[in-house]
Amino acid sequence: MADGAVMVGFVGLGNIGRPMAGALAGTFPVVVYDVDASAAAGVPGARVAASLADVGAAATVVGVAVYDDAQVRDVVTGLLAEMRPGGTILVHSTISLDTVRDVATQAGAAGVALLDVAVAGGDARARRGDLTLMVGGDPDELARVRPVLDALGSRIHHVGPVGAGLAAKLANNLALHVGFQVLEEALALGGDAGVGEAELLEVLNSGTAQSWLTGNFAYYRRQIREVLPPGMVAKDLHAAVTLAGDGADIPLTRLAAGTPREAVVVAALRTPLGRRRGALSGVRPDELLAYTLRQLVQRAGIAPDTVDDVIAGCVNAVGEQGRNIARVAALAAGLPVTVPGVTVNRMCGSSQQALHFAAHAVLSGQQRMVIAAGVESMSRVPLGADAAGVAPPGAVTGRYALVDQGVAADRIAARWQLDRAELDAFALASHRNAEAAWRDGRFADECVPVPADLTAALLADELPDAGWVIERDEGIRPDTSLAALAALEPAFGADGVHHAGNSSQLTDGAAAVLVCDGAEARRHGLVPLARIVATEVVGVETDLMLHGVIPVTRRILERTGLTLADIDLYEVNEAFASVPLAWLRETGADPGRLNVNGGAIALGHPTGCSGARLATTLLYELRRRGGRYGLQVMCVGYGMATATLYERIGEA
Repeated sequence: MADGAVMVGFVGLGNIGRPMAGALAGTFPVVVYDVDASAAAGVPGARVAASLADVGAAATVVGVAVYDDAQVRDVVTGLLAEMRPGGTILVHSTISLDTVRDVATQAGAAGVALLDVAVAGGDARARRGDLTLMVGGDPDELARVRPVLDALGSRIHHVGPVGAGLAAKLANNLALHVGFQVLEEALALGGDAGVGEAELLEVLNSGTAQSWLTGNFAYYRRQIREVLPPGMVAKDLHAAVTLAGDGADIPLTRLAAGTPREAVVVAALRTPLGRRRGALSGVRPDELLAYTLRQLVQRAGIAPDTVDDVIAGCVNAVGEQGRNIARVAALAAGLPVTVPGVTVNRMCGSSQQALHFAAHAVLSGQQRMVIAAGVESMSRVPLGADAAGVAPPGAVTGRYALVDQGVAADRIAARWQLDRAELDAFALASHRNAEAAWRDGRFADECVPVPADLTAALLADELPDAGWVIERDEGIRPDTSLAALAALEPAFGADGVHHAGNSSQLTDGAAAVLVCDGAEARRHGLVPLARIVATEVVGVETDLMLHGVIPVTRRILERTGLTLADIDLYEVNEAFASVPLAWLRETGADPGRLNVNGGAIALGHPTGCSGARLATTLLYELRRRGGRYGLQVMCVGYGMATATLYERIGEA
């Protein structure tokens, strides 16, 4: 390609584009275009084009230096409308890797080559044609357009395939931007101690901290504050964070960009819930949890050895639920021995707490992929078995009034003036909503049937696809009625309002959720169900015990700045009907968004499993409805409550 034998086009005449086009005009005939006609007129010796198509028709090689991804896509599309096969587009913009690859594919389909040619050096070096160029793309194509690149820069590096130039530029920019912020903070630290900026810079330049930034601090600060367009630094940092989604671990850049790690849920499922002494009563809970873990890993499509930990909630961790059931189940599931496991107990909120711990591990950067799960077999390990009949210590009972949870539920009903008719109507709706969810297929995605011979299924190479012991929740009573509920005797005192029909059922079941770092999800091609926005836990008075759902909701809303009106769906555990009804009355939430597929009154409350079960049901329904936010709230024994706020992201 001889000088003067080619028409070079240039699109985007901002702070760096205008001097680059000017440098090219000193060697080649140049045609330029910018949406701002006055900017285009500022390149001496260049012809001003009327449109992108005009540039494409006239030029063989076209440089593009516009601001963002959308502009690059529009420019490439406009150029290709008239550009002849055999031409070349040089993308100088700092944009996302996906966009670079997409427009390269688009250009290639039109017979036009595309190189990403990132530049560094600033406007002064651009005017002199002395930039550093980082080129990604076909090396033969680079050689063909080398004369054009030589007019732009004196240091030309071929760094890899399309996208590599962008990556090299982002590495350069984040080293500058993050380094500049650190240097500013170092100077501020010295200033607080009375050390002048000039004196401290002199010290830094004479010691081991000496760098281009320390030697050119005033110049670079002026560039940041006066020359670069507003938001340019933030744009570069965010582009680096996006690129890191392919695997790089860059916590300082994330912090500087204001984009901390994300904990996302990429898979969730549960078993059907079996009545006490029902279909699952013949199944060991450790194997039931193991089966759920294996199904989760299979559904997510991940390699088992990528799991960093298994955190499982279980309330009565004795007998078949003892020996650290999380580790036992991980081994029984066939996960590698390198995958550890730990069991947690926050009573009814145990597996919700497991999910919180998983999210915290991911957000801290300590782990990248964690299974949060829960299990309880109330048939095989009775409620309260972990206490073995031992009363709480006198140091507790001497300070606090401890009451049965059912008594606390009746007290809540009295305090919030909820009569039995309201509780029974709520219970009836729970059964009808759950039955409708099964009838309409809304539980199909979240529920996995359980095989009759679970030991054999776990030892086999492939999980079975038939021979189930349970396929749907057993506790739903679609034929119940208000009259039938009214005939039931109070369970916690003659004057009480709760009974077996408006309280949660004792059931057996397991559920599991896969929580991972957002960047890790992208690296594995996993589409998140939701992002975990916030977690919360509170303690409240023990004699009322179950009303913690109200303050924990207030606290998580305060933490996130949201209101209940912003939230599309609520799951408030139906331990007793008075709990979600008092929550509704106190918060003023929309009852049409609450427990829309039924709750523990109809489905059951296998205590260690319920937190993960509620999360699973909530996230699938949020996806089905296309909602944004979902809130999960659970009352917990001994006066506690847990809350999790989710935001749906992605499409699955």
